[in-house]
Amino acid sequence: MTLIIILNRPEPDLKANVLQQLAVKFERSAVSSYYQWEAENRPEMIMFVHYNAEGKETDRRPVRIARNGWPKVIPSSEGCEDLWRMLINVPMIIDGFKVFGEFFPGKLEDDKIISARCRFRLSSGPYFDYHIDNGSVNFENH
Repeated sequence: MTLIIILNRPEPDLKANVLQQLAVKFERSAVSSYYQWEAENRPEMIMFVHYNAEGKETDRRPVRIARNGWPKVIPSSEGCEDLWRMLINVPMIIDGFKVFGEFFPGKLEDDKIISARCRFRLSSGPYFDYHIDNGSVNFENH
C-alpha cells in the first residue's frame, strides 16, 4: 500500500519553482536598484552590477530609474522584457519554455498611473507580476 501512495504522489512543478525563484531575484534586484538610486543621490540612471554565486562580477547593465525611484519601464511588452534583462540578466527561458513579458497599463488616479505592471509568464500556469509603481512582485501558480 505504501508503494502505491508514493507512486501516486504528484511531481513538483519544476518550471513553477524556477519561475518563483526568478520572481524573488527580480524583486530583490528592483529593491537593490531603488536603494542604489537613493545612495547615489537619485540619478536618472544607475549602473546595476550582477554577481555570480561566488561573488564575482558577471555583468553591468544601465537601468533607467523613474522619479519614484523604481526601475523605469517603457510601457510595452518589449519594455518589460528589457527590464527582465536589466534586473536579472538571465535568458527568458525555463526548461526549454519561453517566458513572456506582458505590459498592463494600470489606471490614472490623481494624475498618477497606478497598478501598471509587467507580467512574466509561461504559456500556461505560473506567472509573476512586477508592480511598476512600487517595485513589489506577486507570484501566482495557477
